[in-house]
Amino acid sequence: MPLNNLSKINGTYLPPGDKSISHRILILSGQAIGKSEISNLLEAEDVINTLRAMKLMGVTIKKVLNKYHVFGLPPGGLFQPNQSIDFGNSGTGIRLLSGLIASNNIKVNLIGDSSLSKRPMRRVTEHLSKIGAVIELKKNIYPPIKIKGTGNSVPLNFNITIPSAQIKSAIMLSALNTNGRVKVKEFKSTRDHTENMLKSMGYNIKVKEDSKYRYIDMINDKQLKTIKYTVPGDPSSAAFLITAACLKPGSKLIVKNILLNKTRVGFLKTLKSMGGNIKITNRRKIHNENVADLKIAQNKSLNSTTLKSIDVPLQIDEIPILSIAASFAKGLSVFKGLKELTVKESNRLKLIHENLKKIGVKSKIQKFDLYIYGNHELKKGDAVIRHENDHRILMAFFIANMICEKNNIIKDKSCVKTSYPTFFKHISKLIN
Repeated sequence: MPLNNLSKINGTYLPPGDKSISHRILILSGQAIGKSEISNLLEAEDVINTLRAMKLMGVTIKKVLNKYHVFGLPPGGLFQPNQSIDFGNSGTGIRLLSGLIASNNIKVNLIGDSSLSKRPMRRVTEHLSKIGAVIELKKNIYPPIKIKGTGNSVPLNFNITIPSAQIKSAIMLSALNTNGRVKVKEFKSTRDHTENMLKSMGYNIKVKEDSKYRYIDMINDKQLKTIKYTVPGDPSSAAFLITAACLKPGSKLIVKNILLNKTRVGFLKTLKSMGGNIKITNRRKIHNENVADLKIAQNKSLNSTTLKSIDVPLQIDEIPILSIAASFAKGLSVFKGLKELTVKESNRLKLIHENLKKIGVKSKIQKFDLYIYGNHELKKGDAVIRHENDHRILMAFFIANMICEKNNIIKDKSCVKTSYPTFFKHISKLIN
C-alpha cells in the first residue's frame, strides 16, 4: 500500500539498531582483548564501512547467526592497513577512526564518496594534530585525510567550542593510547555514547556536568574489558515513523526498545510541545543507556512551536522530519541556530527550504533560522524532491506524502541504505 494523504500509522514498531552506538561499539570492542558480542548491530552501509575499517587494521570480526563476535586488539596495537580505507558517506566513521588512528604508529589514507569529500574535517584534525599526529587534508579542510599516527601521543586538555559528539569522541578514542591524563571540556552537551560505553567496559573515566559545561577526565591505566552488548533502537531513525504517527489524528503506534538517551530525544520534547500524544513506558537502563517503549495515540492536529538554538544540538538529525511536522501544524514554527545543518551530508537547511517551497509550504531562512508557516490544509505536492543523496532529506520528504494532495516524486531512493535500509519495508507494514 502506498503512503499518501489517506494514510495513518498503526501497529507495533521495532526500530533498527542505533547508528551512533553501532559505530562506537564496533570501535571500542575492537580495542578490548578477547571476544565481545554485539546483537542488533545496524547493518547499514555507514556502519558496515566502519566494520570493514576495523578489519583492515587487524581486528577480527565474525558474524555468527545474528550476533557479531569481535576479537579486539589492545590500544596501540592496530595493524598497518595495506590499502586506503573507504568510509563511503559516513562522517561519523571517518571522524571517529581519525581519532583512534592518530595515537597509533601507522600511516593511513581515509577516503569517502563525493558527498563526504565536501564535508569539513579540520574541526576534528586540528585537535588530533596537537597530540603529535601528522595530518594532511585536501585544501586543508576536506577528505581524503592522510594520517601518520604517533605511538607517543601527548596528553592534553581540550576545549570543544563547536557542539559535536564526533569531535569529542575522536579525541577520546585517541586517548585510549595516550599515556597520562586527557581532559575534555564541552561548552554544550552532545551525545555521550562513547562515555557510557567506556564506563561499561571498565575504563578509568569520570564525567561531570554543570549548568554551563561538561567535563570528561580520562586516565589510561585500565584495559578495556570485553562486553556483550545489545544495540537499542535508533531514535533518529524512529523519528520518521514517530512523527508520521503524530501527523495524523487516528494513528496509533507502539515503539519497542528505543534508545532514550537525553542527548538524543530532544525531538520527542518538541513533538510533545506541538501536541504529539506520546507516552513513555517500560523505562530501563542497559549498559549506562536509558531504553524504553513509546505509545503514540494521536487524537488531535499539531500546533506550531519555536525551537531555541540551545536545543538544536540535541535534535540536529531530526530537523528535516520536524520541518514536515511544522508544515502541517497550525501557525508559525521557528527553528533557530541551524548553522550545523549546512555542513551535514548536504546543506540540509537549504534543501529543506527549497523542497518545502516545491510542495507548497511557505518558509524562509534568516541567517541560520528557519521559519515555517504551517496549517492543517493539504499541500499541493507533486514535486520532484531534490535530496542530493542525503538520506534524512529523502526520508523526511517521503513522509511528506501524508500531507500532500498528490504524492511527491523522489528519484533514486538508494541513499537510505547509509542509515536505514529497511525504511520502506517498515513503513509498508505500518500504514493503513
